[in-house]
Amino acid sequence: THPSWCVGGPDCASGLHLSGLTCAAPRGDEVIQVAAGLWRMDVGPSLTPGGVMLEFSTDEESRERWYIDLAQSRSLVHLMRRLQQRAEGRR
Repeated sequence: THPSWCVGGPDCASGLHLSGLTCAAPRGDEVIQVAAGLWRMDVGPSLTPGGVMLEFSTDEESRERWYIDLAQSRSLVHLMRRLQQRAEGRR
């Protein structure tokens, strides 16, 4: 089935579904722009891996996408919180 959050496009024909991206840059002038979205791959009737897609870019032409499964993305949320607290001197 086609996920409701998928924006459609040519990737859907091959079974790769992508959501729109949400930019994480608070100012917009950061050297490296980071955005996040969802992905899911229809591999077979009982296998549909999916998770979070991170996109890193330095300009319009230089983009790199990383597809992270759900288990790793959950772990990454906790790891990022701990690292942020440490960077802010709260831990």
